[in-house]
Amino acid sequence: MSDLARSCAFYGDVFGYRTLGETTVAGRDVEALWQMPAGLTGQCRVVGPPGASTGLLRLVQFDAPGERIWGDYSRARDYGHYALNIRVDDIRSAIAKLRESGGSSKSEPTRWTVNEDISAWDSLSYDPDGVILDVFQLFTREGSALASYDGRPSELQTVAMHCSNARKSAQFYGALGYVPLYDRLLENMESFFKLPAGTALHNINLYMPGDTPNGRVELAEYVGYPGEDQRARAVPPNIGILSASMYTDDLAATSALLGTLEAQPVCDIVEVELPPYGRALVRTYFGPDGEVLEFYQPL
Repeated sequence: MSDLARSCAFYGDVFGYRTLGETTVAGRDVEALWQMPAGLTGQCRVVGPPGASTGLLRLVQFDAPGERIWGDYSRARDYGHYALNIRVDDIRSAIAKLRESGGSSKSEPTRWTVNEDISAWDSLSYDPDGVILDVFQLFTREGSALASYDGRPSELQTVAMHCSNARKSAQFYGALGYVPLYDRLLENMESFFKLPAGTALHNINLYMPGDTPNGRVELAEYVGYPGEDQRARAVPPNIGILSASMYTDDLAATSALLGTLEAQPVCDIVEVELPPYGRALVRTYFGPDGEVLEFYQPL
């Protein structure tokens, strides 16, 4: 974030997010974990719906200026984390509030069918720092995994990622325990996604079985429109989605599993303060397309 107070106010005004934890990030362990230049520090706040413990958003303002990872989105096909997905009960009022609060829109709400159980009004927008927000309103059949909803803006539903091969990436995340919510080739959506004519989107949405279907991984492959790995740019103090965090109750076992998947570690296991969970063992890895994944075990 270029302005932490502004970002907190934006997510508070638009989605009702509140500060659930905060800390200063600095020192060798965090530098190794987040690929921070030596001596760089940052102020961090974790925000989300009141009472939420998953699907949270970590906002960090570093003490040195950075560049937007995705720039002007002229190369939107490039690989890595690119959007935060948040569910609302009324898309048009949510987008109006977003614009009033310092955000902007990339596309007007468009309705499309996900599968026989789910359809959506979907809108691509920007937060004040140009991070893409996929704000959407769902219509679900009874019995759908996403049918339960209390009407409030949700915690993060997914962190969306562009990938070079959706099927290959799905196998990687499947080995971590994720299962498909849907797997679909979307055609004739070029105008919504601002893509060249004839480009299809292979979209695979994965969730972790358990108490909530939120905190999902969404894989997006632009078929026939290749991009480039952005790992060299997705580092502090640059601005954008730098990583996605995943809980584990046994970091050593998770590290061993990631080794069998040939995931490249960013650093060794470190112990740091990780709001709102307190002290935690944490390790970061590069995923199949250079996306940074943070695995944490609260102590």
